[in-house]
Formats: sequence, structure tokens, C-alpha cells
Amino acid sequence: MSSRVTSADGAGVHVREYLPRALSRDVARERAPKVVLAHANGFHGGVFEPLARALCDRGYACYALDFRGHGASDAVSVDALTWGALADDCAAVVTALGLHRCAAFGHSCGGHALLMCEARRPGTFRAIYAFEPIFVVSSSDVPTLDVSPGSPLMASTAYMVKSASRRRARFANAAEALNAYKSKPPMSAWSEDALDAYVNKGGFVPDDDGGVRLACSTETEIGIYRAGDKETTAFGELKSIACPVAIARGRSTTPDGASPIYSAVIAPAIAAAVRDGRLIEFPDNGHLAPMEIPRDVARSALDFFDAARGDDVIRARSKL
Repeated sequence: MSSRVTSADGAGVHVREYLPRALSRDVARERAPKVVLAHANGFHGGVFEPLARALCDRGYACYALDFRGHGASDAVSVDALTWGALADDCAAVVTALGLHRCAAFGHSCGGHALLMCEARRPGTFRAIYAFEPIFVVSSSDVPTLDVSPGSPLMASTAYMVKSASRRRARFANAAEALNAYKSKPPMSAWSEDALDAYVNKGGFVPDDDGGVRLACSTETEIGIYRAGDKETTAFGELKSIACPVAIARGRSTTPDGASPIYSAVIAPAIAAAVRDGRLIEFPDNGHLAPMEIPRDVARSALDFFDAARGDDVIRARSKL
């Protein structure tokens, strides 16, 4: 099932609903614990389908949004692609669907959006699990890191814009796109069902030439990366987050060990910045682990969510 909600500035946001198969729709919507899923830049909520199914098998109901400019959500101008607007998209989903005090899972800029949503609207979430959320950190925030322009650590962020600018935007059909992604990294490392969901359940839309094109345009993806560079005060807001937070990360360098990976290197600092934070490691995987090993990541998130709920888990399940 899917629905559509309206964000603070009027942008339409598409939401995918995944419910426990063992329960009727009405029972699941009323009694199952809820999780909001927020994806990374350039993707859409459907990439979480394997992860969502694992959460559903444990009795959770999942709501995966497509951020503005992604999937089936509204395309917007570059000026409307601020990371604060992404946090507004998350808040709109929670409010419109009555999910207040639910759990939340976010990846990359999706993790940032969830954390900022909670920082600016305390009490929105019961617990947040964020896989390598992206934040701008300064030398005063983390004195041990060299975040000066041109440093090896900062080179990895510039690479993302360069990579997006070279991304192939059109294919003859979805099958051609799927075969292309299967043949080369980083998507060749994705689980088969996550990759299929990306291509066939929101990653592409028909174009005017009879083929398919990316639902998230290159301009949108690059616009979001560049908007993220302007979020220089967000890291300082993390201290206001009181709910339990898990910050997960993959390996901190490229597979050859030659270059640091920014999002993984800063993860310990983010976990330390919130009041109740913990760090979770996936040393055999990279930044895209939620799509590479979705069920392993889901198990980690489930353990965290269940622990954060404590006795509420027992009471909730007794009602199902």
C-alpha cells in the first residue's frame, strides 16, 4: 500500500507501507510498533523493501518515504532541496499518518533528516537507528580530524558530486538498467532483491523517447549534495536529542585502504554528540550496507529498537 502526504512547503511526499504478513491490515495499523524509513540521496524508499520485510517479520509496520525529488514524490526546484526540507518531509509523514513516537531508520542523508527532525521537534521518535548519517563537522567539533579543504578525508565528499555528474540517466528499458547495475560496483554488491526494488519500484520513470530515465534527476542529486555542505550548524543541534540513537557504520576506508570514507570516519563523533548514543560496526561492508546486507542490518536495528522499547515490547506483542 502507498499514500501521499504534504510537506511543510506543499511538496507531495510518497510513502510506502509494509505491514506484518501475520496480521490483518487493521490490526497491524492499530497495534504493531511503527518504523519510519528514510533513504539516502539518489535512491527511494523502495530500496528498503528487503529490510522492511525483515522488520515486518518481527511484527513491526514500516513506512518508507520517498524524499522530494525522488521516486514517486514531487519534483521540486533546487532551492527547495535543503536538508531542513528533508527533515520536514519526515515530520510530515509522522504527523499525517499518526506515527508520533515511532522508531526510525535512516541511511546517509536520510539519517541526517531523521536526527534533525527529532532535534527540532523533540519527542517525534522513540528511537533512531542511522547508518552513516552525513553531517558537516568542523575542527572545533572534532579536533582529531583533518577536515580542511583538500584533505584526504574531504576528498571523499567531493567524489560523490563527481560520481553523480557522470551517472547514466537513461536506458532503453528497466531490464537494461538492471543488467548495467549488476555488472559494476557499487550496486553490483547489493542484494538481488534490493537492486531489483531500486530499479523496478521507483528508481526509473518512462521518458519521452520510449525508454526510462532516473526518477531522481542528476540535478536533484547534485543539488542535495551541495545543500548538505551548507548545513554547518546541524552537528551542534545533536546535543538536544534525548531519545536513544544508534549510529552504524561500515569500514572507514576504501577496500584497498588507500582513502578514508568521510561518513564512516565521523560516525563515532555523531554517536558521542547525542545524549544516549551508541556506535555499531559493520567492518566487512561499506556505506551501502543497508542494501548489500539488508537482513543483517535489519537484525541489528531490530535488536536496538526492541531494547529501546523495553517492557513495551512484551505489552505490545501480547496484544497482537
